[in-house]
Amino acid sequence: MTVTDTDYPSKPVVNRSQLPPGPPEPPILGQTLRYIRNPIGLMQEAAAYGDLATLSVRPFLMYLVNHPDLIQEVFATRHRSVGRGRLGSAVKFLFGESLITSEGTTHLWQRRLMQPHFHNRRIATYGETMLQYTQQHQQRWSDGMEVDMVLEMRDLTLHIVVKTLFGIDLPADITRIGQVFDYGNHYLMLRYNQPPPLRRFLHSLPLPQTRRFHREMAYLDQIVTSLIEECRQSDEERDDLLSLLVHTTDDESDRPDEQAMTDQQVQNQISSLFVAGHETTTLALTWTWYLLATHPEWQTRWHAELDAVLGDRPVTLSDLPHLPLTDQILTESLRLYPPLWSSGRMAFESFELGGFPIPAGAMLLAPQIVMHQDARWFEEPQAFRPDRWTPEFRQDLPRFAYYPFGGGPRRCIGDSFAWMEAQIVLATLGQSWSMRHVPRHPVEVVPLITLQPKQGMPMVLERRSA
Repeated sequence: MTVTDTDYPSKPVVNRSQLPPGPPEPPILGQTLRYIRNPIGLMQEAAAYGDLATLSVRPFLMYLVNHPDLIQEVFATRHRSVGRGRLGSAVKFLFGESLITSEGTTHLWQRRLMQPHFHNRRIATYGETMLQYTQQHQQRWSDGMEVDMVLEMRDLTLHIVVKTLFGIDLPADITRIGQVFDYGNHYLMLRYNQPPPLRRFLHSLPLPQTRRFHREMAYLDQIVTSLIEECRQSDEERDDLLSLLVHTTDDESDRPDEQAMTDQQVQNQISSLFVAGHETTTLALTWTWYLLATHPEWQTRWHAELDAVLGDRPVTLSDLPHLPLTDQILTESLRLYPPLWSSGRMAFESFELGGFPIPAGAMLLAPQIVMHQDARWFEEPQAFRPDRWTPEFRQDLPRFAYYPFGGGPRRCIGDSFAWMEAQIVLATLGQSWSMRHVPRHPVEVVPLITLQPKQGMPMVLERRSA
């Protein structure tokens, strides 16, 4: 089936006797309030009902997909029969029509245009910038200093993204840009939990939340627009991603309107790359520091690896394959606290999955945070055990038992960028610093579009002795 950007099925038609089992369904609202208050808890409960379970979140029909083979079927095998659907339409408030939100031929075209800019050889050229900004960032730290690690990592990753994607520095705007995405995350989750007609109606009203959202987005649009105009008018030869997007063409397209990106299309892509390029990496690093700080035995072992391989010299790309524990720690952190904690698709046509009929219009949820902690695939699933990630374990693990970057044609285009950045940041900071969690601050996850720690992540910095 060829899906266009406007192919959103109407309310699914289903025979209730053909639904898979699921948690008890209260009258009228079903599980809607539970889903809004504690979506992770509801999904974890539903997972106990089988590889496919029903969630009654009125007015939507949702299926929890709870087996790697079924997730692979949804994300990869049947990718032409599903799309972003409800989530994509909500996220368009923030990103417009971009790689993250588009469907069908538009998504394929945009991904084909941008894919060459994320090849490993090109991403490798960003390594020096990542190292440089990490070294600069830690110069403002001092021994015994208490920091909010979310803000620290957000500031650092924003600097890296702005420099690598646009080739410029925006020191005065970095904090403000982070605030835009922080509020946008909360606003999108508010709208995501509403039926599309109600969502569109409320978004059109001059409510305080909506007015602030428009102000935040206007600020971001102003920055991105000025960057695009400057890039188009410049005679300087530039090799950053913004310049490549502004001047790129799609030689395989026969449509004149698809032979180059318009300013609006470039603006949408840049806005989405802003958040995708820093938000998920910010959270991956934050949760990794938290796990290291609360498991000092692993932090000690990790420091020993850094000392043995790097000593006191800066990390290089050639060092990364020789830091296996660094890779294992990051892998285990993304298992326990995946920044993109849940993925979903809408069925654009009817098909069968796991022995049950899936009607067009149904939502299929495949939450990473549930699958990553499934005892069928991970022994002691709640435990922080980086050493589980041996080559043999990785080889035997089903493909979609672990998928922090999604999968199929919609797999995160910047996964290699994010992974290399996280390794460089961890290794560079870990050479000089230990992290200690502030015990007075209880850690609680907040499942917005990304997995946030409630009220930040305060930590005490301790300089390591030479």
